[in-house]
Amino acid sequence: MSETARRGPYAKGVARREQILHEALLAYAESDSSGPSLRSIAERVGLSERGLLHYFASKDELYVSILAERDASDVEVLDLDAPIDQLALMRSSSSQTPGLVRLFLEMAVAAPDRTNAAHDFFTRRYARLRQSVGRMFSRTVAELGHDDVEESDSEFAARILVAASDGLQLQWLLDPSIDMKADLQRLVRALEATPRVE
Repeated sequence: MSETARRGPYAKGVARREQILHEALLAYAESDSSGPSLRSIAERVGLSERGLLHYFASKDELYVSILAERDASDVEVLDLDAPIDQLALMRSSSSQTPGLVRLFLEMAVAAPDRTNAAHDFFTRRYARLRQSVGRMFSRTVAELGHDDVEESDSEFAARILVAASDGLQLQWLLDPSIDMKADLQRLVRALEATPRVE
């Protein structure tokens, strides 16, 4: 097969997938906490549900791809060189897309199943996120004058912050009066004040 032949249909398929993911994110941004239906996403790109799923190995792979696209957008907002309390900005933006929060939580529940598309996505995501948050925490507490903080302290802080962030999303879906950003910032301040694991 020639290079041109490989590039043609393949490039069109990649572009179509990108269009689907872009429109899916817009659909989630416009939806309530129940999220958009597959049919409504398909209609946005002029496809049937079956045609939509032609571009993904399964429905779960589509959902994971939507979450990966959201994460890519979040990374653009999150400055990894900023103080750790900037992590709360990600939760602040989550409150604008409750349908995506629900999708994230539903796929997180499916992630322990090794056969589910969510398993590899969440395994990699949490490893990457813990590493990034740990570095942010180490840098922040060093700037505050805590020079006795060990790597295990930063790893602990990262695990706790990521767990709190995910848990707050669930509580917020059930009770939208919860201020996820303020709660995370308060937790960050507590961890900064006592950064050592005893």
